[in-house]
Amino acid sequence: MVSQSIAQRVGRERDALDAAVETIALAFSGDPTWAPLLVPDPDDLALSTTYWGLFVRSAAERYEMTYAIDGSAAVSVWLPQGGDELSADESAGFEHFATSLLGETGYETLLEIGERFEAAHPTEPHNYLSLLGVHPSRRGEGIGMRLLAENLAHFDALGEPTYLESSNPANDARYLALGFEPHGTIALPSGLTLATMWRDPQAA
Repeated sequence: MVSQSIAQRVGRERDALDAAVETIALAFSGDPTWAPLLVPDPDDLALSTTYWGLFVRSAAERYEMTYAIDGSAAVSVWLPQGGDELSADESAGFEHFATSLLGETGYETLLEIGERFEAAHPTEPHNYLSLLGVHPSRRGEGIGMRLLAENLAHFDALGEPTYLESSNPANDARYLALGFEPHGTIALPSGLTLATMWRDPQAA
């Protein structure tokens, strides 16, 4: 049970969105799924920041389901049941956007990863944890899981299930501890195998 609310919705204000994007880009800078593609230079996160910025801003502007604690020490980005990661216009322009960042080869790799994620995605109604990240300066404090626990308590109260892909296997046990259960796996072109997880709403 979460005793005190810590989550604040990230609004559409530029400063708030910039801070949330920075946290996500930094959090994923060492991620085994995304870093090899989006962080070719560990000292330069410009590409990664631009890429994740599209998804964070799109979700925050269209859904009120992006949350942060302590400014943006930790950030969670949720998509509602039936929600899309990008708007129709953003989806139409995504190939050009991604190719300009990654080149043709990088875009093809990204497309393959995306197709494998989509194939594993459940068809049952659910809320989808698109992104969850903790600023590197705040790692080890448990704030990411505390934020997630509060989000899950909200969905429990609504009686709604949740779903995620664990892009870093090191986090699997943390999700299991919050009531997620294994749902499937995703075999990536890199050889890495990811777990997908489902959580039915739980009684208080």
